[in-house]
Amino acid sequence: MSNQWWPDVSAYSEFLSPAQIVAGRGSSAKVAELLQRRFGVRSGSVLVAIDDIVLDNGLAEPLLAGLREAGIEAVISKGFGAEPSSDVVDAAAALARTSEAQVVIGIGGGSVLDSSKLLSLLLRNEGGSADWLGAVEPAGGVTPLLLVPTTCGTGSEATRIAMVTVDGSKRASSCALYVPDVVVIDPDLLRTLPPRVVASTAMDALAHAVESLMSSTHSPMSAHSAYHAIDLILGHVEAAVAGDQDAVAACLWGSHMAGQALNAGVVFGHSLAYCLAHEKPMPHGVSCALALPYCIAYNQQLEPQLASTLALRLTGGRSDDLRDAAQAVLELVRRLGLPTTLDEAQLPPDSEAAMAAQCVREYPRPTNPEPLDEAKIDRLLQSMRDGDLDAAFAVTTAEALQ
Repeated sequence: MSNQWWPDVSAYSEFLSPAQIVAGRGSSAKVAELLQRRFGVRSGSVLVAIDDIVLDNGLAEPLLAGLREAGIEAVISKGFGAEPSSDVVDAAAALARTSEAQVVIGIGGGSVLDSSKLLSLLLRNEGGSADWLGAVEPAGGVTPLLLVPTTCGTGSEATRIAMVTVDGSKRASSCALYVPDVVVIDPDLLRTLPPRVVASTAMDALAHAVESLMSSTHSPMSAHSAYHAIDLILGHVEAAVAGDQDAVAACLWGSHMAGQALNAGVVFGHSLAYCLAHEKPMPHGVSCALALPYCIAYNQQLEPQLASTLALRLTGGRSDDLRDAAQAVLELVRRLGLPTTLDEAQLPPDSEAAMAAQCVREYPRPTNPEPLDEAKIDRLLQSMRDGDLDAAFAVTTAEALQ
């Protein structure tokens, strides 16, 4: 698109990305070789944080076999679950601190990769994961990281963020050192993903890409990654859900690119998603899919060229109107079999006001283009009860903001 929007190329910006990305079917078998080349690890131990399902299904065996053949001990940590709590991560850290691990390897979905980041910090610093929330700069640095994603959604292998649940609420730890030294993108590790997991994780990735473009801390590089992520995900997600493994691989790359874009920060949509899941537990990708059309509505007062470019991207070139873009996303979510309303997601009746208050109080987004306003978010949530996009857009029309 020759007239697509770009951030100010003369403005100050920062962009983070992994130092080395190794990709291709079967590439996870090369992890031992990468440890030798990148970190000089030829013996001793490494910590392998691993998703239980990945371990039980034998998907990690090529990686683990390579370590055994190289004479490197794999100290395995598991049991992280879908939403790891600070207690779970801290228990893993207590065991890991006795391992003398030279590298932390994370293989799994976002919960395992985020936990791996926190473990890499806790191996070199005192305290527990709840002591390292917000933007942190650990004096002891972090243990080198090698991350291997097994879903096509979180993009955690490319980000500076680690999410952990503390006292029942999701909290973020942010550190530039969490961006790993090495990422391995192996599509073979996704071959057993259930269709609903493919759908929800891909929608999480789409939300990362879209929200990063809205963020006031976007950069030319984050926009570049976001555009390609949107194209890859929208072009392949439905075929991926239907079982096409090449389409799954495309969504895996889309997820990774969206993760790189995510270093510009997500915005209101993720705040809303956290509140939805707090009120009614659901997979993160499901809550992000439900929130995304309404995030677009709330943030409709974007810079005009950005708004039109984003709309064209989300509608496959059919419209430059964000209302049409939000509708296209909502219809995609519905085709994927995910909830598009609060009622479909079984959110408790009359929970909107509590979620609006929590959104502003616990998940403020200073980089969101539209200030988070509790009354407006309450009205937006009411429009989500039965999926009324027109009512959602009415919350932040130019007239409503005057």
